[in-house]
Amino acid sequence: MLRVLCVCTGNTCRSPMAQALLQREADRLGLPVAVSSAGIAAFPGDSVSENTVTVMAETDIDLSAHRARALTPYLLDESDYVICMSESHRAALLPFVSKEKLVVPPGGVPDPFGGDEAVYRATRDVLEAFLIPWLQNVAQPVIEPLTEETVPAVAALERQCFSTPWSEESIRAELKNEQAHLWTLSVCRDVVGYIGLHLVLDEASVTNLAVAPAFRRKGYGKALLQTAVAFCEEQCCAFLTLEVRAGNTGAIALYSAMGFTERGRRKNYYQQPTEDALLLTRDFPKKKDDPPCES
Repeated sequence: MLRVLCVCTGNTCRSPMAQALLQREADRLGLPVAVSSAGIAAFPGDSVSENTVTVMAETDIDLSAHRARALTPYLLDESDYVICMSESHRAALLPFVSKEKLVVPPGGVPDPFGGDEAVYRATRDVLEAFLIPWLQNVAQPVIEPLTEETVPAVAALERQCFSTPWSEESIRAELKNEQAHLWTLSVCRDVVGYIGLHLVLDEASVTNLAVAPAFRRKGYGKALLQTAVAFCEEQCCAFLTLEVRAGNTGAIALYSAMGFTERGRRKNYYQQPTEDALLLTRDFPKKKDDPPCES
């Protein structure tokens, strides 16, 4: 879960707008993001300004119930990012927050307090124009090798995706297996997918490929498979094999698009429910001008 804190002065105009706009976009994209807001000099319990309520209602966001709250060290500590409305806000927080966590929209967001609806509307639009691309950038998937810290998340993913999941102990054992290579895919710091393979001499096989149901059809499975294929190419593998349920048409379509072809079938290989497994293989033929593999 990614935690984002939006900060302005009084927490009655800019930061509540930013919080609402960012949370709505995160929810629309199905991202694990929690957004909050606070003010450096807020009077707790103050209502948002009338113009804030009006211009946000134009985007179907109701801020009438929002009440200001003061910024605290706890709020700063628990946040992964702190979006400041101005460089002065950023400067005030630098002694207490690592600079990597602090974000300021280019040019800052002028305080609309005292302005008319047009001024507030312009503030809203500036925030939305910055926040949506920022969130999309932050939410880019990150693929990295499995670590001890991500083992529990992968085990939870196994339980979510498979009827006969690998145990946490089995996954942890792979970290010590020289033939095993595993990668996780994270979105907003949550592990939502992973792939594992075993490599023996020049022959590789996929042990598991999983993507959480809520994050499927976003290209994450393909990205993980591409990572495994690239690794096999670097290792000069002769081929990469995998097994898939005969009825899993979506996965079969992905594998076919990635150059895998059917080479066999294992009768009643899968249980709960019982189903055949198709054996798919992608070959890595060598060419005369291919560079030599590293030993």
